[in-house]
Amino acid sequence: MNPSMRNPFRLRPWQPALAALAVLAGCASPGTAQAPATSVQAGDAPTAALSTQAQPRMASAGAPQALVAPAPIPFEGAVTRAGQDLFAQARALLGDESRALVVDPLIDANTGGQTVSTARMGSQLESIIKTKYSGWSVKPLTRQALAEKPLLLIGTLTPVNVERAVDTVPDAYRVWLTLIDLRTGRVIAKQIDRATLGSVDPEPLPFYRDSPTWHKDKTVSAYINSCQVNTKIGDPADPEYLAHLPGAAVVNEAILAYGDGKIPLANSLYKEAASLADPGDLRVLNGLYLTSWQLGQRDAARDAFSKLVDSGLESKRLPVKMLFQPGKTTFNQVGDLPQQYQVWLTSLAQQTGKASACVRIVGHTSRTGSARANENLSRQRAEAIQKMLLQQNRSLGTRLTAAGVGSKEALVGLGTDDQRDALDRRVEFRVVDCV
Repeated sequence: MNPSMRNPFRLRPWQPALAALAVLAGCASPGTAQAPATSVQAGDAPTAALSTQAQPRMASAGAPQALVAPAPIPFEGAVTRAGQDLFAQARALLGDESRALVVDPLIDANTGGQTVSTARMGSQLESIIKTKYSGWSVKPLTRQALAEKPLLLIGTLTPVNVERAVDTVPDAYRVWLTLIDLRTGRVIAKQIDRATLGSVDPEPLPFYRDSPTWHKDKTVSAYINSCQVNTKIGDPADPEYLAHLPGAAVVNEAILAYGDGKIPLANSLYKEAASLADPGDLRVLNGLYLTSWQLGQRDAARDAFSKLVDSGLESKRLPVKMLFQPGKTTFNQVGDLPQQYQVWLTSLAQQTGKASACVRIVGHTSRTGSARANENLSRQRAEAIQKMLLQQNRSLGTRLTAAGVGSKEALVGLGTDDQRDALDRRVEFRVVDCV
């Protein structure tokens, strides 16, 4: 064995210099003021090395100082810059050894979903590997590939606002990439960059577009924890994330099948994934609902949605994409949405009653129109849902309250009023203490 490989995390001569330039951008909860995405104060931990190609500038002389990440550039350039630096870090650590490399589909860190641009980002990174790193063979995310203990690439693409302003449209997207060696379960390279706002397409992929509910469940949170500020180079990846990778592989196949319109195959794969994934994995529960509904299996769809509600009540949060007509408190009448909404409302009323839970119904709007009008409209919509639930189950009368927050807690925040920011127009059911 090469002596330099006995401890893969022993500092190399180049690492102290890179460590001195370490930077990670923090994540704030949606709707709260956050530090500029371009800057993290020295001393923040953990850290990740940046290469000289995308290395941050020192804001001024002296220590400690703020470190400034690269200025936003068009999306493809930002992904190329970040990817080349990430892979250079890994190659410097691993040497020329041939390795398999698997990409766990990259996600939007605010919503936890996959978009047109997160998919493009994954494809572009795979192309860089195939072109410049012939010793690494890119393989699809399958259980067979995971059994080889490959290198695992994960990443996020997140809308950010560098002015620390609350309830304003984002002005850039942050690219965050992390490489994990599954032989050790540890992070071996990290890289951040930023892309210009207009160069990113945040349209959700079909599965995430169609799912009735979506938020960052345990599995998605563990992915983000492994990718972003909760790990530094040399740290183990989140154990929850690693434990459910086999399930993630099957879920990935199911999502691809759904996107290709292969609904019976997708349904079968979601059923298979249910035994491997976390019981509250929303990709599985949403998938079982969507595919059962589209196959005309109404009882199975109702059962799947009831499990979605139970999962939300257990986690004390359930955002549901009930879309209203513009400026009104009546539902969108497109397709069979009205029929689906009745199934959802019935399940919400029944399962909330069984759980003896107190729930605050919170309405949300996108970032169009005045703040006052949006707050009023979001409250009125929450009150409309409250009335519908009481019609289903009168016993909920003392356990439901309604509130509206307008666009203060927008997840996407673009104000496009289409599929791209549908999650911003959600109705959220939050379990609260009973008074």
